[in-house]
Amino acid sequence: MSERKKIKLEDLTFEEVNAVLNHKWFMSEREGKDVGMDAALDDFFNHHAADWRKKQVKADAEAQKEEIMKHKWFLSQKLGYDVGNTPAALDWVKKGFAQHWRNRTGPYKNRK
Repeated sequence: MSERKKIKLEDLTFEEVNAVLNHKWFMSEREGKDVGMDAALDDFFNHHAADWRKKQVKADAEAQKEEIMKHKWFLSQKLGYDVGNTPAALDWVKKGFAQHWRNRTGPYKNRK
């Protein structure tokens, strides 16, 4: 094991646990035996976590953009004109939709 702080499964987010379990399955299949959680955690965080997190951040940003575009459409319908992307995004944040999306229905709903 590397000299990094020992990562415990219970300290991970729901998404990270699923990523590690998926990684463990692929490692076990490749090696023809159960590699165990410690080996999977170590290998995932030493070799794969950075790329996985980049993909997660990109997916989160795309999902958030989609929600803002939905808000833009509803706001434009309500006001009777195209409000534009920036005003729609600012309104989305100001009215608390951003926080709600992140904490309740967005990508952070299952995070500690």
